[in-house]
Amino acid sequence: MASLTIKGTEIGAGVPKTIVSLMGTDAAAVLPQIEAGKVAGVDCFEWRADFCRALRDPATMAAESHVVADQLPDHPLLFTFRSTSQGGQCTLPVADYVALNRAVIEAGAIDLVDVETWIGDEAVRELVACAHAHGVAAVVSYHNFKGTPSVDWMVALLTHMRDLGADIPKIAVMATCPRDALALLAATDEAARVHDAGPLLTMAMGRDGSITRLAGEQFGSALTFCALKDASAPGQVAVPQAKRIMADLHKVLS
Repeated sequence: MASLTIKGTEIGAGVPKTIVSLMGTDAAAVLPQIEAGKVAGVDCFEWRADFCRALRDPATMAAESHVVADQLPDHPLLFTFRSTSQGGQCTLPVADYVALNRAVIEAGAIDLVDVETWIGDEAVRELVACAHAHGVAAVVSYHNFKGTPSVDWMVALLTHMRDLGADIPKIAVMATCPRDALALLAATDEAARVHDAGPLLTMAMGRDGSITRLAGEQFGSALTFCALKDASAPGQVAVPQAKRIMADLHKVLS
């Protein structure tokens, strides 16, 4: 697959890049998490806006994005407002969701933005176009905390996300058994080999899905969410352990 290079980090080549979520009530609250992530060797950071007190104030969030980004001159920064249905802390009306993301994109501090598919194709295309106009990569995302859809359904969704303009299509599903992890990996492999021309981000959540967070290089997922102290989703592996296992797999299969 084609890779995507941001701040010198090549996403889509070699070992999957690690990413951790920054969760705090404001920018100042996540700065210690950034420092801990740097010490752990994290490759990328996600700033979770749904944890912030000012989440309904786009201008304040835009200003706060610079505070976070100033601490990450060498690490890609993903901005995410995660809605309740997608595993987040709260939900905004679509118009407010779009306004928040537009304000942060236009502030010029972030490198990537997460756009949730539930807002509808028209709104997704609007935010993707806004992101691209400001040099920001778009992660178009879908989360399912109830189960794992069929392989064909997941491949079709990943393909549709690319058609919507996603630089990185993302799906996260819940594994209720090891077969669900196999389904997620099969969908990732097919999308990467047959339908895709850029990086993917896929995972099966939960204990039975943890293997999918570590085997991305073999099946086509270019990023993996890891835990520092607090996990942001079920089944995340601690950064040091994830980096060690992925490095060992890389050596075995090289």
